[in-house]
Amino acid sequence: MTVAQIVTRLKWIVFLIPCHRIEDRCLTIKGYTLPLCARCTGILAGYLFFPFLLLFDLSFPLWLGILLNLPMVIDGWTQKRKFRMSNNSLRLSTGIVSGLGQSMIIVSASQSIISILL
Repeated sequence: MTVAQIVTRLKWIVFLIPCHRIEDRCLTIKGYTLPLCARCTGILAGYLFFPFLLLFDLSFPLWLGILLNLPMVIDGWTQKRKFRMSNNSLRLSTGIVSGLGQSMIIVSASQSIISILL
């Protein structure tokens, strides 16, 4: 089975992710528009840090994970309130930072729970 066949078979998984999928907010690569908006794509890309945090036993304080989510929240909130217009580059970068922050929160909470139980 080729990579293209695997991707085609797993494509339906993307549609389980809650995303508004507004086309002008989705990234386009070589003429192909991704099925998720730039912010959701960034969050998923940020989740790629998760295995490294676990593998290398990197622990960060919980507050840092929460702090890393603030740029995305501010970007989304100010855009929704029409204070300014965001762009896909900013959505992607704040999404990546938020995904990293969420990964830190999950690892930090998991380590805390494990230390309590053991």
